[in-house]
Amino acid sequence: MTPPIDLLASYLHLARAAELRRQSLVRDRVLVLAAVIAAQIDLAPIAAACREQILAHNPGHMIGRWPTVGAALGEEDFQTLVNQLSTRYGPERVETLVERLGIERANERAAYASDGEFAAALLRLDWEDLKRRFGSESDD
Repeated sequence: MTPPIDLLASYLHLARAAELRRQSLVRDRVLVLAAVIAAQIDLAPIAAACREQILAHNPGHMIGRWPTVGAALGEEDFQTLVNQLSTRYGPERVETLVERLGIERANERAAYASDGEFAAALLRLDWEDLKRRFGSESDD
């Protein structure tokens, strides 16, 4: 089974590739799933950054109904969306898509001091800045 941080990395890599290809709907879909994983592994600032990027592109997106991804997780409407997206962009499919992109993943996480720093780098953001902006439940 893939560790959650590696799965999060796959979604973030795919989101970046979709952005570069100007596939904003795909990017937003995988960012929703990345945000959910981030919220589940106590990387609230990463979840918030994903949410912010989605809303910057699509201010009317469902994720905007809740102040945080964590708050959305308890809502049936949001869970329905997550289930639909998970069917379309499940872990196996996303990892296959990332492999097809030719992204070398060996020891990628080892270059960073924490999971938060690693995920922020994949978003091309600064971890310390994200913690200041969105708060953090942990220092990871």
